[in-house]
Amino acid sequence: MGRCLRLLGLACLLGASVQGRAGDDAAEALAGTTFFGYGKAMYVFDDKKGGRPNQNTAGFGGKLGLESGDYRGWRLRAAWYTTQDLGLARDNPRQTDAYMFGLDKRPYSLWGEAQLIYSRGRSRLTLGRQEIQSPLINSYEYRIIPNLFDAYVLSSRELPGTTLTLGYVGQMSGLDGLVSFSDFRSMSQQTYTSLLVDGRGRPDARNGETLDPSTVVGHRGVWMTGVAYEGEHKLQLWHYYGRDTLQTVYADGRFKQPLGRGFTALIDGQAYRVSEVGAFRDYLARHGLNASYGLAGLKGTLAHAPSGLSLALMANRFGGDQRTVTAYGNWGGYPEFVLMPYLYAENDAMSAIARSRLRKATLLLDLGPYGLPEHSLLLGHARMDIDEAILPGADIIANSLIYRARLTPRVSARLHLEARSSAHSRYDNHFLTLGLRYDF
Repeated sequence: MGRCLRLLGLACLLGASVQGRAGDDAAEALAGTTFFGYGKAMYVFDDKKGGRPNQNTAGFGGKLGLESGDYRGWRLRAAWYTTQDLGLARDNPRQTDAYMFGLDKRPYSLWGEAQLIYSRGRSRLTLGRQEIQSPLINSYEYRIIPNLFDAYVLSSRELPGTTLTLGYVGQMSGLDGLVSFSDFRSMSQQTYTSLLVDGRGRPDARNGETLDPSTVVGHRGVWMTGVAYEGEHKLQLWHYYGRDTLQTVYADGRFKQPLGRGFTALIDGQAYRVSEVGAFRDYLARHGLNASYGLAGLKGTLAHAPSGLSLALMANRFGGDQRTVTAYGNWGGYPEFVLMPYLYAENDAMSAIARSRLRKATLLLDLGPYGLPEHSLLLGHARMDIDEAILPGADIIANSLIYRARLTPRVSARLHLEARSSAHSRYDNHFLTLGLRYDF
C-alpha cells in the first residue's frame, strides 16, 4: 500500500507541475479522461467425491477505472477491483469455492491498478500496480479479480512484428498467490511451491503446511525479460529471475502451413526450465532437495476454416524426481498445452507433478460459419499419468466442454463443464462454472 500511495503522491506532484507550466495542456489532458472496467457475475458448482462437501458459490464484482488524457506522453491510470457474495455465501467455508473470494473465502476489494505511464512512439513505460500478460507472470482472470502486480515494465514494438519486454515485479496479489489474494505481498512471499514443512521448517509432506519462501529468503522481487515475434509464424523467449528464489527460461513457437481447400496445419512446441537460486537453493540443499526440473510440450492442429472445425492433439511432460520441489503455475502463468489441477505432495515426495505425462485431444467448433460470429464450442479429453513411484493411484481422466459467446459488443458469456475421474478421491470431481461479463 505504501508504494501505491507514493505513486499517487507522485501523480499529484506531476499534476501540480503540469498546471503550473501548461494550464491549457493540463485541462485538455483532464478533459480527455476516460472511464473503463467491467462488471462480472459468476457461479461455480463443484461436485466433490470421497465424502468431501460440495461447493456451490455465486460471486459478483468487477473493476472501475479511469485514465487521464495524454500530456507530453504521460498518462495516469487507476482502477478499483471488488468481488462480493451479496450475502449468498454458505455458512460453512468448506462449501465456498476456494478461488471466488479472498484466502479466507470472504469478499474483498482493492486498488488493483495505480499507474504512471509514459509512451513514446511504439514504446511504453508503466510504473505501479498493473495487469501483466506473459507466460509465467500473468493476470490470468479465471474468477472475478485477476492476478495483479506492482511492477515497473518497459515494452517496445519498434521492430516489425516484435515485442521486447523488460520489467521488475516487486509484489503480487491474486488467486495464484500463496499468502494473500486480497492485498499485495512480495513475489518471494507469493511464490507457490509444492514444499510442505512443519512448524520448525522441516520437510513434512504428510502433515506440513506449504512453505512461505520469504521466511527463508526475505522479501524479493522478480526480473522479467522477453522477446516475442509474431508474423506468419510465432516465436517467443522469456527469462524470469527471482532473486534468492527461482529462475525460469521459457520458449515456445508456432509453425503455420496452409494446405489448400480451406485446411491449415499448425505445429506448436514449448519448453521451460526451472532452477533454484541463491538462498532458496542453499535452503533446499541442506535438506537434500532441489527445485530443478523442466517441461516439454508438443501440439499439432488441423483447422478447416469453411466448417469452423479444428482438431488438436497435444502432450506435455514434466521432469524432476522424488526430491524435486516444483512451482507449477507459480505467478499466475499457465502456458502448458495440457492444464491439470493442482496436485498435493504426499507421503515422502516433495511434488506430485514430477515426471508426470499429460495428453489431450480437443475439437473446436467456431460457430461463425453458421451465423453465430464470436461463438465457439470446445470439447476436450485429457489423460494425466502421474508417476506411480511419486503419487500412486492418482492418474486422472478429464472430459470437458467450454462454450464461449460474444452476445453483444460489450457482453460476453462463458460456460465450462468438466468431469474428472481418478482413483484418488482428491482429484475425482465434476464442476461447472458460468460467467457473464459486461465491458465498458
